Formats: sequence, C-alpha cells, structure tokens
Amino acid sequence: MTAVIIDLAQKRREREERERQNRIDAFDRELRRRLALYLEGEEIPVEPIRDNPYI
Repeated sequence: MTAVIIDLAQKRREREERERQNRIDAFDRELRRRLALYLEGEEIPVEPIRDNPYI
C-alpha cells in the first residue's frame, strides 16, 4: 500500500492565497461599482471599503 504524504503547509499556503485573491477581487469589484456610480453622477458611499487587501 502506497502512502501519500499531504504537505499541510503547502495546502495552507494554497488556501491563504485563494482567500487573498478572493479579497482582492471583492475589493476591486467594489471600487469598480463606486467608480460607475461616480461617473453616472450618482452619490457614492463615503465610508471606506472594509477589508482592504492592499494595506
């Protein structure tokens, strides 16, 4: 029987990278939404976007 060694550190890094990318995507979507509102002349939210992955 062959044993497969799971590299837990590698799995953790992959999960953290996926989570980081999801945060970046969500932040960028919110920036694009606010830019679209601004360009349409609508009022944009004044509160900062939470969970900024770039800081």
